[in-house]
Amino acid sequence: MLILHLLLTFRLFLLQATVATPQLQKDLEKDFAILQSNKGYYINDNSTLSPSLQTIANDLQLFSIVSLIDLSKAKYDTTQQGPHNIRSWHFEGSDIKAIYEVESAIHLDTVVTQDYLDQPSKQQRITNDFTFRTYAVSTVAAPLKLYYLTEAEQGLLTYSIEQRKVEIGYGKKKEGLTDVLPMYTTQVEGILGELQSQ
Repeated sequence: MLILHLLLTFRLFLLQATVATPQLQKDLEKDFAILQSNKGYYINDNSTLSPSLQTIANDLQLFSIVSLIDLSKAKYDTTQQGPHNIRSWHFEGSDIKAIYEVESAIHLDTVVTQDYLDQPSKQQRITNDFTFRTYAVSTVAAPLKLYYLTEAEQGLLTYSIEQRKVEIGYGKKKEGLTDVLPMYTTQVEGILGELQSQ
């Protein structure tokens, strides 16, 4: 009887271990710690003239709730598009239709020209590696209810809750972030649009 109990417990453990989970909670904790220890950032929030670390903390609680959703009954899918590893959890008969995680390893190797008023232009080569993770939640009421974008070293870059959008700018940016972010954002928004139309 004891052996049977141990086998059933082990089987249950294996089933729980095989349920793929997003990395959202780890990113939330990492990103908030970066903001708490860094005074050189600014917040652009389209819903208030006085955003603060506290308003971000309140918003991140909503994303934290998403990270705790039971995924054991969700249909899990994973695909690869170039540098983008896409993981999806789809729900039947729920207000939440799907949770998406897009993890992207981007290598930047570019030459930028810096123009000066009092001296000749200079060219500078920028090389760097970025690991972006984007999370999105699609619901019956809104195709893009929640959106969260982070970079492994820089931290939280932007998030949105329906029509509300918050962007974080850093005084000390990871080299090349300004060059790679617009291209990455366009790509990942295209991927999310395709996933939501399926």
